[in-house]
Formats: sequence, C-alpha cells, structure tokens
Amino acid sequence: MTNISLSHFQSAAESVAISGNLNQKLTVTDGGDLQTREASSTLAGKLVSWHKLSSSEGTAKAQDQGAFRTALQDKFGKELGEQAYKHACTACGYTDGKAHSLTAEQISFGIDFAARQELHKHEAVAQNKDIIQHFANNPEELKTPGIVRVPGAKSAINSLIKSRDAEALEGTSAHTLASTFRQNLRDNLTEADSQIVLGFVEQFKQDNSKLPQLGELPELVQDAVHFAKMVEEHKGANSMSASNLGICFGPSISKNGDMQLAGPLNQFFTTLITQAD
Repeated sequence: MTNISLSHFQSAAESVAISGNLNQKLTVTDGGDLQTREASSTLAGKLVSWHKLSSSEGTAKAQDQGAFRTALQDKFGKELGEQAYKHACTACGYTDGKAHSLTAEQISFGIDFAARQELHKHEAVAQNKDIIQHFANNPEELKTPGIVRVPGAKSAINSLIKSRDAEALEGTSAHTLASTFRQNLRDNLTEADSQIVLGFVEQFKQDNSKLPQLGELPELVQDAVHFAKMVEEHKGANSMSASNLGICFGPSISKNGDMQLAGPLNQFFTTLITQAD
C-alpha cells in the first residue's frame, strides 16, 4: 500500500470541495498522488467481466481506505487516528470497513474530527493550569472541607468547560473548580496516556520505591499531582489527606476499567503526592 501524507489528502479534498462536489471519489495512484476516480467498465482500454471489474475496484477501494486510515494515524497517533477514521466512515453513512469509495467528504470529516479532539485536549490542559493558578492566587479556597471529594454543580462544571473562560473561575465555588479539573482529566486522558500510567503502576506494584519522574507522566496527570499536592498541604482544614486524594484521583488517571487495578492506581497516586518532586 502506498503511504501518502495527510496533507495530500486534505489538499485534494479542499480542491474538490471548491467545485461543491464533496461526494467526489478519490483514489491513490501508484505514484503516491491523489486523483479523482470515475466508474469505468474497462481496464486498460479493454472490456472486462463484471466479476473482474468488481474485484479490481474492491481492491482499489481497500487500498484507498487503508492509505487514508494510515495517514490519520501517522498525523494524530494510532488512537485518535483510528477514532477519526471510524467517525468519518459513520458520518458518510458507511460502517467501519474498506468496501466503500474514498470521498472528499470522508476526508474532511476525518480530519475535522481529529483536529477538534486535539483542540479539546489542548483547551482542557490549559483550563486545568488556569484552575491551579487560581488556587495558587487564592490559597484560602484550598481549605474548603472535602475539596476534590465533594462534587460541584454539574451545570456550572459544564458551563466552565464549554466557555473555557479563565475569568469565569473567579467567584466559582472551590468544589466546582475541583470537579471541573477532574472532569477535564477524565474526558481527555487518551488510551496512549493511560498505557504510560499503567506501565509505571506495574513497576510500582513490583517495587513501591519505583516511581517515575513527574515529567515522565502525561501532562494531565502531572497537573493532577501538582493540584493534589496543593490540596494536601491544607489537609488539616479540608480533611483531604494524600490517601483520600489517591481515592479521588486514582480512577481518573487511567482509562482501564479493571476493578482489580483500582487499589494499585489509588496507592500509586497517593505515593506520587507524598514522594514525587
């Protein structure tokens, strides 16, 4: 299968879109270019049987789909690239698979989806840093009893996530801010991030003196440790010890739903709070 960069797919789709025909079929040539594909009853100028034509077209469609899928994964990573590919297929009315033609519309849907997801994660990371800065500027709020454990108002959390407005953090309850922080962590931690964390947890299970450097963890988890440390410093007032914070954050630092990992994840995060630099 010919490898072709996602930028080539995007350029071809944009060129076709100018004509207003998003249903235009595209195909990858042997030379690694993209060109429009029209239905034909001949191959190399010769009439062929329906079976042979159908087989040839099926192979071409599979190669086109595979090249687009690979390009998405090369650009956005395996996990997000695969999500974007499946979304693009579904949005165009196809089930995930390779038995359909590649269209300009499918390319646009796939790239737009992945770009939006990347933006959402970037915004979530930025908002969590804003929340940390808010508490650094207002340390008295860290003394709120049950902060992180007690949930904030769901409507207020959704509003903050939707707006991403740093100024809106002022005047918002500490419980809502902490809940927004945790929601951003849960919603935007990727499978790849989770695998990194689980790798360190497995080492920790074998030897609980083996902890990663904070910078080795995914950024969302780094910030969670930083925030938890700030909260733990006021445990006398807020009743949130490191172990309590481990219980709150442990399930959020991995997307693995295995209940047998709940204890190790909680203990891993607890130890990070007390020992990580």
